[in-house]
Amino acid sequence: MLKPTKMTRVVIAGTKDTIEPVISTLHSLNMLHITDYTEENEDFKIGRPLKPASKLSEYLLSLRAISSQLGITGKEPASKQSSKELPSRIDEKITELQKEVSSRFDELRGIEFKIKEKEDLISAVKPFFGLPLSLEAYQGYETIKVYTGFISDDIEPKLLKITNNYELFTGEYEKRKIFALFIPKTYEDEIQKLLQDERSYVELKVPELKGNPPVILDQLTNEVSTLKENHASIRSELDTIKKEYSDFIMASDEFLSIETQKAEAPLRFATSANAFIIDGWVPSKKYNELESRLQESTNGKAYLTRLEEVNEEEIPIELENPTPAKPFELLINTFATPKYREIDPAVMLFITFPLFYAIMLGDVGYGIILAGLALVIKNKFKTGGLNALASILLLSAVLSVILGVIYGELFGFPLFNIEIKGHIEEGILGIAAPAIAGLHLPIHRFDSVQSLLMITLIIGILHISLGLIIGFRNVTIGHGLGHAIYAKGSWMLILIGGVVAIAKLMPSLMSGSSIRLNDPAIMAGMGLALIGIILLIKGEGFISIMEIPTLLSNVLSYARILAIGLSSAGIALAVNTLSMDLFIKPDHVLLGGGIGLALVGVVVLFIGHLINLILGVLGPGLHSLRLQYVEFFTKFYEGGGRKYIPFGYNRKYTEE
Repeated sequence: MLKPTKMTRVVIAGTKDTIEPVISTLHSLNMLHITDYTEENEDFKIGRPLKPASKLSEYLLSLRAISSQLGITGKEPASKQSSKELPSRIDEKITELQKEVSSRFDELRGIEFKIKEKEDLISAVKPFFGLPLSLEAYQGYETIKVYTGFISDDIEPKLLKITNNYELFTGEYEKRKIFALFIPKTYEDEIQKLLQDERSYVELKVPELKGNPPVILDQLTNEVSTLKENHASIRSELDTIKKEYSDFIMASDEFLSIETQKAEAPLRFATSANAFIIDGWVPSKKYNELESRLQESTNGKAYLTRLEEVNEEEIPIELENPTPAKPFELLINTFATPKYREIDPAVMLFITFPLFYAIMLGDVGYGIILAGLALVIKNKFKTGGLNALASILLLSAVLSVILGVIYGELFGFPLFNIEIKGHIEEGILGIAAPAIAGLHLPIHRFDSVQSLLMITLIIGILHISLGLIIGFRNVTIGHGLGHAIYAKGSWMLILIGGVVAIAKLMPSLMSGSSIRLNDPAIMAGMGLALIGIILLIKGEGFISIMEIPTLLSNVLSYARILAIGLSSAGIALAVNTLSMDLFIKPDHVLLGGGIGLALVGVVVLFIGHLINLILGVLGPGLHSLRLQYVEFFTKFYEGGGRKYIPFGYNRKYTEE
């Protein structure tokens, strides 16, 4: 906790005949972070994959192609399959499945092409319903040119100016005028110019079919229907295959992935003609287990050596936190993996992130809905980033419910009875709020803005001070005490001194009374701040005083905790007032405007709170995260560490 897992650098050496048992042991232990070998020389070169690698990769590619075609996605398995039994089934089953699935997909593509072709013909035939001719009547002439299309104007008067040797058929399709013109080819140029001048003219191509359009349409429609039935039948067969072999495919994919990973492992080793060397890192507490298992699996032919002199920049980082704080590692890694000697702030985020979130949201109703949403996500995604995110949201939601009770808010409605100007406004519970440790609830946010603002600024000062203290520790370890005093101690003195002086000056400034600069507290605060400025200039140079205002902006940035909370409460209040006073309870009479108007009010209430809930999820989350990353992390966190990735596999579908 607070620091990454302690790591030990190890070197494993052995003869070539032990490479396979060593790989199998390391893979099953899933604890060695391998450092890839890259610098080849005369004695050692990058190893070659084991013999089965090519065949395993081929199987894996085929299996993933099948999986993609069937649309198989990861799911919780009903039971795990034995990795000892799978090899005997994989060769036969993959070949069989590949043949069955590929042939059916080829059929599907052929059917889909034919359906598209038939539907295009249907679209082309339909307009000719408006003309009293069969489709073969429009084609096959040597001396006659046929024009068909949509047109708005009557073109016959213009045709007569060219010739009276023509035949014109007109009709209507979907309220558009359609025509067919039969005219000798000798007039082709004149007719072409005539139609080009008609802006409403849209050419229609005659499908190369024979028969009356209604008869052809019925035939094409029946053919499409038959094709779609065949398509559905093949799709059903594929769904049956998917249902029957889904578990086998996922288990085989996992098995082949594991075996491929093991077969390709020598590509990360240094090898000679007769030996191999593996360089890597193992958690120090697991060193003895690694040593004993290697000795056991190779009969003492593989040698494990611990290296004492290491470069800290190369140490892989595994965060080590208690279970409740584990999900917050997601936020740490999203920002940057810490270095080996840096403080891991996951435990601090476990406290501050949900607290900031809850202070901003602070509503019983919204908190319960968010908790329900988080539980649904956790139930659907048992592991991974979404599960961690849901855990963070769940904790934030629970604290939001608690703060909602303190604020006395349920979807913006008062939870407890409130006295306003001598009048008791009844809350949802219909009771007066309790007093806890002398604190009388509820703390109404709009009535306690000044007090809540002071609390948020105090939270900000404490949060920033914690960051500076951790930063002081990190710089001391990395560069010495003197550098830490100049780099971080100076800022701590400026912050403490400034807070003391301002805290003493604030009452006088707010009341308008005279300011006593000779007050011991003011003088002490200003003195500390001055010492801090001197140390800062000495350590960072005179230009560093330009950064002092950023410290004030950092503290004031925590006022957003109150601002976001007030905006959320304000939106909820506005939605409630609008829906209740105008629709549900006009003139303080329930259903005073009728049931119809009340239903409108319910819709307004639902949509308004839905929007506010969405904002309530995003706003507090983003702003709480910003306070962590910008105001807190920048005081101590450098990051840039390499993540610990052990050689192994977390089995989900198979078991040894």
